[in-house]
Amino acid sequence: MNNSVQEAQYVLKQVNKYFKPGIRARYYILVVNDRFDHTFNFFFNVFKSRQFSRSIPLHRIKHYNLEYLEHIVKNLQKETQLTINFVLFENQRWPSTNKLISYRRGK
Repeated sequence: MNNSVQEAQYVLKQVNKYFKPGIRARYYILVVNDRFDHTFNFFFNVFKSRQFSRSIPLHRIKHYNLEYLEHIVKNLQKETQLTINFVLFENQRWPSTNKLISYRRGK
């Protein structure tokens, strides 16, 4: 897949497989920057009370470009209200707004 809209639709399709609105759980999408393989990985995390949390792999973006990722994230945000967290994006900024992608916690 090379189109950011198609990539976002695929991630949403995968999310809809695992999202169950009737149960009491916390859901969010996790985007991980894999610096060694030069990919972006999407995970769907589910937290239920008194159970182990689950992290379900959704998709791997092989086109390692922040502009491309930004388009995918914007398309996801249009379609879903789930929180999107970013991991291993320290000191990296979005190309269009120059804002930090993720903030360091704890310092």
